[in-house]
Amino acid sequence: MGYTVLFDILSATIIGGIILLNLLKLNENVYQEEVTTMMDVNLQVEVISVADIMEDDFNKIGFNSNPANMNDLPKVTLADTSSIKIVYDVADSAGVFDGVYDTVYYYVSNTSALSGTPNPRDRILYRKINSGPSFMISNRIADLQFNYLDAMYDTLACPLPSPGLATYIKISIRVEDPFAYDQKYNEAYWRRLTVTAKNLKRN
Repeated sequence: MGYTVLFDILSATIIGGIILLNLLKLNENVYQEEVTTMMDVNLQVEVISVADIMEDDFNKIGFNSNPANMNDLPKVTLADTSSIKIVYDVADSAGVFDGVYDTVYYYVSNTSALSGTPNPRDRILYRKINSGPSFMISNRIADLQFNYLDAMYDTLACPLPSPGLATYIKISIRVEDPFAYDQKYNEAYWRRLTVTAKNLKRN
């Protein structure tokens, strides 16, 4: 009888341990799923924020509020794979246009700018207007690619010797978390297949 009771206790202990381990594993999986979901949401918000800023600029390429100041000069003045300068009349902080063309410069830092994060790929995306200060748009850029096409949709070699050759622009952005979870860096993508404006080459 004593052995039976001891066996029952031992069996119950083993079964209870297995159930406890399964519960702990389930809890770990739920926690991992919550963390991953939260990181994914943050990245989606980040990439949408960057996309909104860039789309707003690129949709205005060549725009000028004063028709008298319009010209036929190229509205892309620098065209490289990870940097670009576009031209349009930028409104001031009060939303007022001055009728003068401005240059908006997008470029990314090298990876050493964020050497304090574990992610070896993350860089900073900057936006600069004329000779003003550079403003950080995102510090989670793992990859930024500009591709330029001519009027026949043929891809042009970068850097463009003459930025005015570009008729269409392709933009591709990948953002990543600065810290890995389970040895993986979450990522999010945004691509705009063709960016063009009626004023890209002329007004």
